[in-house]
Amino acid sequence: MYLSSLLIAYSGALMPGPMLTVVVTETPRQGARAGPLVVLGHAILELTLLILLVVGLGPILKHQSVQAVLQIAGGLMLVWTAVSMIVALARRRVSIDWEGGAGGGAARAVLMGIVSSLANPYWTIWWVTIGLGLLTKAYALGIAGLVAFYLGHITGDLTWYSLVSGAIAAGRRFITPRVYRTMVGVAAAFLLILAAWFLTSGIRAAVR
Repeated sequence: MYLSSLLIAYSGALMPGPMLTVVVTETPRQGARAGPLVVLGHAILELTLLILLVVGLGPILKHQSVQAVLQIAGGLMLVWTAVSMIVALARRRVSIDWEGGAGGGAARAVLMGIVSSLANPYWTIWWVTIGLGLLTKAYALGIAGLVAFYLGHITGDLTWYSLVSGAIAAGRRFITPRVYRTMVGVAAAFLLILAAWFLTSGIRAAVR
């Protein structure tokens, strides 16, 4: 569960979006700590959401039919995400804009982590499809499964965005365009594997 959540988190974090923009723009002022600060805000928001989902949807998630629907929806979303990443790679549309402006204090960076997550439509789509699909599997494992799910998800965001801010602060030497495209390609391939797992589990649950 931890590894699955970790690798799925990478697939989302690697694609350019509002959080990446915030990390890039905050790094000139915050330095290498910009990534961890932005992810802290993101983590606070997602922990709140996770608690609300578990408390409010716990009984519902126990139903086999609900689990089947969520897993199939998550699998289809994973396929769509992976294909989108592959198409973007094929068309050479995957890149990082390293140019950024100035940020503010540490509190601002944390707040921007929350705001950039809420402002990202993909974040909402991710949680109602892929996130809930994986959450149903974590929920079945009890508290340990939920903790593994959350820690894996946050670890993915933390390591990637820390690497980005660290690379910018160190002179951007470590993440070359080729390395970045390779990482996105590997993430896309893993998403297809997970999609097969989700879809197979969901279909089996549906036909029982």
